[in-house]
Amino acid sequence: MDINAAVGGKAGLAREQIEAALSMQASSTLSERERIALEYADRVSATPVDVPDAFFANLQRLFSEREIVELTAHIAHENYNAKSNRPLRVEANNFCEMPFPQPQAKVS
Repeated sequence: MDINAAVGGKAGLAREQIEAALSMQASSTLSERERIALEYADRVSATPVDVPDAFFANLQRLFSEREIVELTAHIAHENYNAKSNRPLRVEANNFCEMPFPQPQAKVS
């Protein structure tokens, strides 16, 4: 996740959004689509996969069919990476510090 957090930060995501996505804090900074996409990722990543019809209907309300396919492909790819990297002892590249350091007061 550290490369995704680092790239997200460089792309303009607020620290609060990245921390919320990492489940480090409850946050209202995420949109409904972002919250549902993250929940979908958790559900698809669960063993066994847990995407009930009611949840999928809500997903379809917020995302097009094409977006759902793309989300699912990205989630599956990240799961593949995790299933490959962990047993092979591939370590994080430390592209960003996790947990994030607390901001320090600026000296004027």
